[in-house]
Amino acid sequence: MFVWSKVSPVSKQSILEDQFLGLAQTNAVITELSGKKRFRIEVYCDDKNDAQKILSKFGGHISELKIKDWAKMNAPSDRPPIKIRDRLIITDTDEPKEIKKIYDRFEGRDVISIPAALAFGTGDHETTSTCLRLLVDLAKEYNKSNEDWSLCDIGTGTGILAIAAKMLGSKMVECFDFDSTAISIAKRNISKNQMSGILIYEADLFEWEPKKKKCWNIITANIFANVLNANLSKIFNALAPEGNLILSGILREHENSVIESAQKTSLIDPIIYRKGKWVSMHYRKE
Repeated sequence: MFVWSKVSPVSKQSILEDQFLGLAQTNAVITELSGKKRFRIEVYCDDKNDAQKILSKFGGHISELKIKDWAKMNAPSDRPPIKIRDRLIITDTDEPKEIKKIYDRFEGRDVISIPAALAFGTGDHETTSTCLRLLVDLAKEYNKSNEDWSLCDIGTGTGILAIAAKMLGSKMVECFDFDSTAISIAKRNISKNQMSGILIYEADLFEWEPKKKKCWNIITANIFANVLNANLSKIFNALAPEGNLILSGILREHENSVIESAQKTSLIDPIIYRKGKWVSMHYRKE
């Protein structure tokens, strides 16, 4: 595997985000550097020719990712566990002894282990953490009324939202991603968290069609605005009456375009959550 990287001023961040994250790629990583005046963008490529094409267009440099680098990247960090309401704890360790310590420390909460990997969704990003909090709140509503509920996670990344839904009591969970690497990582995480009954598969949202007799109580889509805008109609059709739609991964400058696209499907009056440059939305289908 090869990594293309470039350091640029923050004034160019939105341009490069649209270029490399606009199709909801899970192989691009953006890191804000100290001083907040510059950022580094990295794109991971299976083929050197793909990295060379990016280099010829944008400059920067290419390096080969060695196997030992993978081990370092996926090693547990010193990041403390992430608390989601009073219900979930997200950790990047997959060591059984460490996980038991977390269970003992946070008695009464479920623990989700999501080691760092080349897929989006480790719980600490603004978009993922907002989705998790909304999911906890909605699960509480359904469970309080003893109502069975289902969830479909579009662009599942690490599988964290699907795993959380199952832990929170969802009777039917389905998730997919267009990226084969993300699917492999999500399957590993589902297995490591000992979750069963989650249907996971590789699919492109642009080609995906919901099954005619299957509607979901909750749909989560933590993906970029241009992908959402082009597919909100089919997402709306897959949402059950009075169902809940959680949209995230939206940059602030794209907020209005998503609202306008949603209005065309009769989705109106979202509850909007803004964190930094990111926006999440919660819709209820009438």
